[in-house]
Amino acid sequence: MRICLPVDSANGLDSEIFPNFRAAPALLIVDLESKQWQAIEVGSSACQATPTQIDAIICAGGLGRGQFNGLRQRGIRVFNSQAMTVMEALQDLVTDNLEEVTEVECCGGHDHAHGAHQHQTGGCGCGSHGHAHGTEHRGCGCGNH
Repeated sequence: MRICLPVDSANGLDSEIFPNFRAAPALLIVDLESKQWQAIEVGSSACQATPTQIDAIICAGGLGRGQFNGLRQRGIRVFNSQAMTVMEALQDLVTDNLEEVTEVECCGGHDHAHGAHQHQTGGCGCGSHGHAHGTEHRGCGCGNH
């Protein structure tokens, strides 16, 4: 199983999980069987950088409804985690201690503490408010514009 996680920086399994998938500086792809990982540095949007050859995403709640629906349509499972590091989140997944997200009410991502600092974002935390997608402004679909 290949898992994708949004991270502050690519430090392998010790990487800190970034609270907002769309605004993550990097994505870490981990193969659970081999424990090998690959980092993807993200340009402007993790949504566009998300690889197609993954089975699941583990995030901290900062995921928009549109992106969530797109992932589900591709058969990608979504799990929400309060873990601080990739290793902790993967351990929770393997021991069946993560709840699979089956519906997104809102994209969340308000306060997810990392070490001595906290990430806080404006709006609902999804990072897509005020951004145009194509030629039409649609936001993330969470309803918190």
